[in-house]
Amino acid sequence: MRRATSIGSDGAAYRRGIVLGLTMAEIMLLLVFCLLIALTVMFSREQERANLLAARLKQAETALAKEQQTSKDLAALLDEFKRTGAIPQQLDDSWRKLVEARGLVDKLRENGVDPDQLKQYAAKLKDILPTLTADVSGADLATAWRQIAEAKSRMTTIELGNLTVSGVADLIVKGAKTQQAEREGRGEHDWPPIINLSEASGYNFAIGRADLTADFDRKLKTNVVERVAKIVAEYDVDVVEVIGHTDEQAVNNRASNLDGKLIPALAGKVQIDGLTPADNAGLGMARAVSVARVLENDPRLKGVTVLPLSGGQMILPGDKVTDGSVRGDVKERRRIEIRVRRSEGKAASGLRPASGMQP
Repeated sequence: MRRATSIGSDGAAYRRGIVLGLTMAEIMLLLVFCLLIALTVMFSREQERANLLAARLKQAETALAKEQQTSKDLAALLDEFKRTGAIPQQLDDSWRKLVEARGLVDKLRENGVDPDQLKQYAAKLKDILPTLTADVSGADLATAWRQIAEAKSRMTTIELGNLTVSGVADLIVKGAKTQQAEREGRGEHDWPPIINLSEASGYNFAIGRADLTADFDRKLKTNVVERVAKIVAEYDVDVVEVIGHTDEQAVNNRASNLDGKLIPALAGKVQIDGLTPADNAGLGMARAVSVARVLENDPRLKGVTVLPLSGGQMILPGDKVTDGSVRGDVKERRRIEIRVRRSEGKAASGLRPASGMQP
């Protein structure tokens, strides 16, 4: 009886050491295994983070190495500049490209083209390049316009943003004329002609005066302005210089009022016949203002800057400085010269004159 009781007590004690059918030792082993799995997952994540940080560190080191190399190269260039006093070729080339790029961007904006928007159509612009570089050597005007019309028909389905078809046509004409000029031995240094309005050719001022005669005024507003406008368009210039020249006859003794009235006279607020120069330099300037005012107010020269200048008695015809020995009444020396050029901003764009003309 006592033996049966002892066996029953042992069985109850054994059952108390079992949870979910597992002994305490088995449960402890299971917990340790789960803990190892958790630690493995944590270690794997930390390893991934460590690898990512290592990759970023390597990228940073590479970038730093490039920056350090760039700094070394720049220091070497600066040392070369200090040593020789000459701008290193690399800097000169980089600066030139930067200036050219800036000039191109400014030119695009002046013509209403957004450079950022133009980049979107870069692939389509290549379709019109063959037309822009077309060879029209010896072609007459009708042939040139036919080529432009053909280009226009090809471009009707091409979206070019603010770059209009007429704008592209203008580029075609300019490009063709530039190629023609280069083939004829002309080009960047094919200078525009000078228009010479001398008293010997019938462009007369009254003695010692700057106001225009009726005949001079009529010639200015017809033939002269038409010639100037044609040269401006042909050479793609935007500045017209009007230079007044005199002979060496002394101006009669009188007090000058140009300091107070010259600028208002150019603006049309004072009559030209109210100007009183005291010497030939002032007389040349007053006459230049008289002609410049007519050019400035003509709609055919809209957008062109007209600058009055004086050569006085200093410059002989043919661009020679006088030695003072040619005195007296010389009609050829009493003249107005009209010259055209590009402003600084327009010259920086790098466009070349299209073709030559003779006055």
